[in-house]
Amino acid sequence: MDLHEDIHRAIENYLDENEFRRWLNSAIQNSRGVTFLLQKQKVKWAEFDTWYGDWQSRARENPVLGWGVTARNRIVKEEDLATLSQAVVGVYDTHRRGYEDVFVVPPSTSPETIIASFVKLAEQDGKKRKGWIRIERRWIDDQLPNYELVAALREMYRAVGKAVELAHKASGVDACLAPSFARECVTSRIDLDFHCLGSGNPVPTMMLNLESGEVATVGFRGLERDNSEDFAEFGRQHYGEPPRFTTDPIAHVDERMELSKQFLKADGYAGPILMLFGNGGGRLFPIAFGEDEPREMKIAAVLESVGAWQFNGAVFSSETWIGLPGSKGELVGVPKSRLLPSNREFFSEDSKGGARDEGLIVVGLSADGRQRVLTQPFGRVLGGYVFGQLLVNEMSVPTFLRPLWERWR
Repeated sequence: MDLHEDIHRAIENYLDENEFRRWLNSAIQNSRGVTFLLQKQKVKWAEFDTWYGDWQSRARENPVLGWGVTARNRIVKEEDLATLSQAVVGVYDTHRRGYEDVFVVPPSTSPETIIASFVKLAEQDGKKRKGWIRIERRWIDDQLPNYELVAALREMYRAVGKAVELAHKASGVDACLAPSFARECVTSRIDLDFHCLGSGNPVPTMMLNLESGEVATVGFRGLERDNSEDFAEFGRQHYGEPPRFTTDPIAHVDERMELSKQFLKADGYAGPILMLFGNGGGRLFPIAFGEDEPREMKIAAVLESVGAWQFNGAVFSSETWIGLPGSKGELVGVPKSRLLPSNREFFSEDSKGGARDEGLIVVGLSADGRQRVLTQPFGRVLGGYVFGQLLVNEMSVPTFLRPLWERWR
């Protein structure tokens, strides 16, 4: 509970250097205090070495948790952490990121201030340009440079909360009896995903449309999963029996392609969807690609939403255009005259002038460097769909998925 409260305080003081550091340090020490207490009380649990040892083994594989251990030692025995207040500035064309740089900025600098500077420069320049500028504000530690620090604290809370849940289970209880804090959400109930905070960075990332001057803020919306049998039965009736899924991203590609075909036949479209696989299973993210929004910027937003959660695989599925201009029908073996138009309600026109085949694409990527790309040509005809030969690794991994493999560098 102390750790939970500390994280809220760190967020509330995110733009105040001294106060942020104070609550950051407190959170790190409190996270370690929980594990110290469990170890001190281990005689209470006959199977302690088994369940705590398993938890400890998983924790050692997580670089964020390893950083938490050394960070606590630095705070207590040496000095404050070497934190940096940064602004990450990305410049995107209409499709992908062209440039990104990281600047050290005063802690009180807001994304709005930086955006205002770019707006002023654009007005002085006078030229109409297409593209976007993305501004992300974050605190990092020099020994954990790839993760925003509140995201790191949330990952530590998730791990410590899991250890406490294991202790509760070993004790035969559902929760602690500790009294609640004044903050409504800080209670003895453990919420591993910190729903009271929502997703994304403490200071929302902002974007500037260079052509229109429109300024937008990255936002996230969660969808509650319906686990009822009625909903499951509706899915089986509408889509048919789903394939049996694995959590290995490369093997999952074939299974996801089968499901994409079921979606296409039932709904007339399939995707875009991004799945991430890691500690605790998989997470699914439906993505809406706007016609004038860089897709890579949307993938970056998904990764911002998961924070420092450790994932080691990803599967992306969607529809795509395939073939050469004027080749419509060749990949499905049907004359162009028999093919119906694409579903324009959900997907934009072919950027290469049309007359190409539609396809389903599923891409699997893993942190260990493996990848697999399946492309299924299809056509819309009266009464249903026709499918061509499945293409295996004949299309390259879309460049807008770059934030995924950058995360694993």
